[in-house]
Amino acid sequence: MTSGAEREVPESHWIWSSLTDNFPYVAIIAFGLVGISWTSLSSTPPASYWVFVTPVIGAICVVAGWLHMPKGERISMTITQALQWAAVLIAMYLLTVSDVQRSLNANAIALMLLTLLALGVFISGLNVRAWKLCVTGAFLAVAVPAIAWLQDAALLLLLIGLVLIALLFLYWWLRDRFSAGSPAATERRL
Repeated sequence: MTSGAEREVPESHWIWSSLTDNFPYVAIIAFGLVGISWTSLSSTPPASYWVFVTPVIGAICVVAGWLHMPKGERISMTITQALQWAAVLIAMYLLTVSDVQRSLNANAIALMLLTLLALGVFISGLNVRAWKLCVTGAFLAVAVPAIAWLQDAALLLLLIGLVLIALLFLYWWLRDRFSAGSPAATERRL
């Protein structure tokens, strides 16, 4: 017999706890991917999105750092993070409003913005000694070439997807066709 202290934590509680613990990092990734998608789909980069999202991500990094820093270093960490994210925001803003925008297409600017975001998150993770921020920044950095490849290979991926869907429908059709003629299916109809 097990006592109340020895009972296992329900799996749904563990999943919920894990999701809430990692929500800030998932939010950073979601903000970055939504931003690059929006920037790639629109003909002009939405500077207002990045102006809004960058301080939010900076605040998430400050909160993550606050939990990892000794009490005496929290104020200096907050000031360092604010200055770092201000620099990232200025760099992003310059990419979206300057003559660079006329020199590059929206996809290239979107990839550069995501690269800046990844660099900012990774450096924040190093500064505040939060490995989850470092992993989040590294994930965003790896997403840059992956997204670039996906943009170049979109037509190929669409073709592969259509062929897979056609094969799936063919499989279902053949399965229904052959199962309808089987002796077991004939007995079921009688």
